[in-house]
Amino acid sequence: MALFNHTIIQFMKHLLFLLLITTCSVVQGQQNTYNEIRNTLNKYIQGAAQGNRELLKEAFYKDFKLYMEAQDTLRIIDGKQYIENVVPGKKYNRVAKIRSIDVENNAALAKIEVFFPDQSRLATDYILMLKTGQGWKILHKIIDLKYLDKPEITNEKEIGLINATLNDYIIGTAESDVPRIEKAFQEGLNLYYIKERNIAVIKRNNYIENFKKNNYNRIGKVLSIDYEGTAASAKLEVIMPNRNRTVIDYLTLLKLDGTWKIIHKSFADKKYD
Repeated sequence: MALFNHTIIQFMKHLLFLLLITTCSVVQGQQNTYNEIRNTLNKYIQGAAQGNRELLKEAFYKDFKLYMEAQDTLRIIDGKQYIENVVPGKKYNRVAKIRSIDVENNAALAKIEVFFPDQSRLATDYILMLKTGQGWKILHKIIDLKYLDKPEITNEKEIGLINATLNDYIIGTAESDVPRIEKAFQEGLNLYYIKERNIAVIKRNNYIENFKKNNYNRIGKVLSIDYEGTAASAKLEVIMPNRNRTVIDYLTLLKLDGTWKIIHKSFADKKYD
């Protein structure tokens, strides 16, 4: 009996050791992923502050764009022009901090605050990212700008309004209610994901066309919402039991003419358990 107990104890020790090694490996892998994402974000932060176009080119996807609300309409800034407007070697007085990073598989969402002391202005960036064969790249960013010397009017109902737009997307795609999907998505919206280690794009109209032809068993829920002024980000989980698939959506939104619209979406999927 003593020998039997000793064997069990040794087995349990070995099992605990293996579990510890596995846990440490997972934690280390997650830490490495966050470090890689921060590295890309810091290239953007440092490149913009130091007038270093090459760092910016390394950080951003080649076809990236910037989006913001201006007088209740959507303003789109071409990414290549954004980089060209940076004067090489010029030091810009801007102080940036990474406020949050959320990552699922090969997709991520980040929030950065940029303070401009000379203008008493604060910019909030919501950034969509995907991991390509060349590392993590910034796909798009939406921007909220506010002047700190002006009182900000807060609206306690804003989260509810954002959630209503997200529900138009969730219920619209679950019930193949095309008008409701179209209501949620801004014209020109694209969907981004990784295919064979490269960024792939689904056009808005092609995406919506799928719901005109098919009914999908989709169960969606909002996991998180973050917003500043007229810009917001959201994380959603969509379960598709019939396809044995779970999708995590990262969405960016802007408030245009009083209505929140989904501007872009990136997603990563995994096996449904």
